[in-house]
Amino acid sequence: MYYNDQPAQMILYQGLAWEKLGEAKRAKTRFYRLIDYGEKHLRDHVEIDYFAVSLPDFLVFDEDYTVRNRAHCYYLMALGYLGLGEMEKSGNYFGKAADIHPAYRADSCGVRLPK
Repeated sequence: MYYNDQPAQMILYQGLAWEKLGEAKRAKTRFYRLIDYGEKHLRDHVEIDYFAVSLPDFLVFDEDYTVRNRAHCYYLMALGYLGLGEMEKSGNYFGKAADIHPAYRADSCGVRLPK
């Protein structure tokens, strides 16, 4: 994610807003966009370009960006399924993301899944 990318939560909230306005098709488009992106990029190999002019994080520690990307993709899919009301799938993907990086736990993202 780059500094000018729209946060994933905003796409979820757009979908939820369209849903509230009775625009189910527009809402689902947002939710499926999150899922599709996550599925498409889940297996990407990510490296930092030496000549990158902007990075989303301050580079203090070496980090495996491929693994971090996988966690983010699981998070995107979790948000998409959350918007669609598929709580079991959403919880599953939140769990996969959190197993990789604890910042992606559902509760740390402000999401409460039913038990």
